[in-house]
Amino acid sequence: MAKEFPVSVWPEWNLTEKIGEGSFGKVYKAERKEGERTFYSAIKIISIPENKGELDSVRSEMDDERSTREYFRNMVEDCVQEIYTMEHFCGNSHVVSFEDFKVVEYLDEIGWDISIRMEYLTSFMDYCTGKEMTEKEVIKLGCDLSMALIYCHKLNIIHRDVKPENIFVSRFGDFKLGDFGIAREQIHTMSNMSKKGTYSYMAPEIYKGEKYDSSVDIYSLGIVLYKLMNQNRLPFLSLDKQLITYRDKESALARRMAGEKIPAPSKASAAFARIILKACAYRPEKRYHDPEEMLQDLESLRLNTAGVEKEWEKSQWELANSAELERDQLRYRIQEEEAAEELEKTQIVTPDQDLSSFRVPKKKKFYKLQKKTKSGSRSRSDSRDRNFRSTSISPWTVSMIAVIVVACIITAVYVKVVTDEDRKAQNIDNVMEILEENDNSTAQIDEFSTAIQTVKEQANTIVEELPDCKEVGKEGDRLRYYDSNGKLVKALIYPESSDDGVYEEYYYWDERLFFAYIWTGNKKELYYYDKRGKMIRWIDTDGIVHDQENDSTEYTKRGEKYWKNALQQLDE
Repeated sequence: MAKEFPVSVWPEWNLTEKIGEGSFGKVYKAERKEGERTFYSAIKIISIPENKGELDSVRSEMDDERSTREYFRNMVEDCVQEIYTMEHFCGNSHVVSFEDFKVVEYLDEIGWDISIRMEYLTSFMDYCTGKEMTEKEVIKLGCDLSMALIYCHKLNIIHRDVKPENIFVSRFGDFKLGDFGIAREQIHTMSNMSKKGTYSYMAPEIYKGEKYDSSVDIYSLGIVLYKLMNQNRLPFLSLDKQLITYRDKESALARRMAGEKIPAPSKASAAFARIILKACAYRPEKRYHDPEEMLQDLESLRLNTAGVEKEWEKSQWELANSAELERDQLRYRIQEEEAAEELEKTQIVTPDQDLSSFRVPKKKKFYKLQKKTKSGSRSRSDSRDRNFRSTSISPWTVSMIAVIVVACIITAVYVKVVTDEDRKAQNIDNVMEILEENDNSTAQIDEFSTAIQTVKEQANTIVEELPDCKEVGKEGDRLRYYDSNGKLVKALIYPESSDDGVYEEYYYWDERLFFAYIWTGNKKELYYYDKRGKMIRWIDTDGIVHDQENDSTEYTKRGEKYWKNALQQLDE
């Protein structure tokens, strides 16, 4: 028997699958067909009151039926106001897009259903099933959600429920924040059980009923990142126990809310661990002051190719150099001992001794120095051998040679140490020179470079997917390409249909223009757009690159012109 779903308030949208359920409503997958194309959306239905039990509870506290109805009507109005607030998020790349809403009142009883239609995305919980996220992926998640919080806080909105269940993933791998507490005011009328699910990520000041600000969202995000980098375990939960009991969770929560110092997540690098621990600091003043500050640290870690492993590599370098120095010192000590032993073995030849009985030690290096003079003439010992005249080797000479050998060894060790220190200092100087050249604006430079690189990566992805896209239209007029979800990824306007008589080629990412290709005869122009729809690069017909020319009228006009043309293709 097929499952029955509520009737959609939008006749063209059919509910096909329940994909989520929480304290404040149920979420369904919806689809509509237009010809051979199928479009998808997510529809959340919030019932006020939530159930008959809540209705009866409020009735028992009110004087009459009119007061009861007014009580719940106020809740509906508060909810609608929150929905209007969500309209400000439309077009934001890191927040679940809101599309439409409707309110339906019951005829036979006190109650309302609020239906909210949003973009259809993959839940983060499903995304993580059966896989372990890498540190690189977790850092990206932190960056994406920090950008979402930046936008929230600019609108004076506190999410208050940042947790994995409220995170979603686009088909392009971008992480988005959803469920903005549409019914946040309902918290005051719900039982404590409805809040249990958020305790795990709740900031201490909310838990204790104290005044709080937007830093509570930073704390919750920090706990999310912590769990992902700690074998999916929250702070103070054992990593060795396979089964975590309810008592374990309560104990861990109590320790965290008491302000006990949180240990570093087990799988995070030292640099990433510092960011996470700062985000979820017990005292608000010890946390990041705002999401912009947190994003800056995360981006710095992400954009530096060696950033994640920087400290590990540094420690390994120091360890290797230390070990090498120790080996050198040991080797030189052995050489000194060998030289000393050879000196002790040196035989002093008297005039009465036969030179035939005199044996030269094989390892006695200074004898090699005595074999020939710089001019190539025989040494004094060779002359004595030639004339069969036996004389003794001067002890003073032997001592001097030994001193010279030891001095050479000491000098070599010193040069080695000094060279290593100079190399370290030079590396530091080079880094400082780069920072000074960039005038401490590396964050801005990195942001622009990342935007350009993102455009290139998106273009490559779209081009690879085009063979599988559905082509709509005809050559010589207009062509559009749609992916399996019915989203526009490419639009072509031929000169015959173009207002300017040029060939226009637009590429879309998540139904937003990011790249435009304009041909005039044999000459081409390229246009790059960031996530906000702002043109960041224009390459003109002469191949001249124009980057971020905010003061250029021509630059701005061209950017706006083709942006509008691209938007028209979405509406047609």
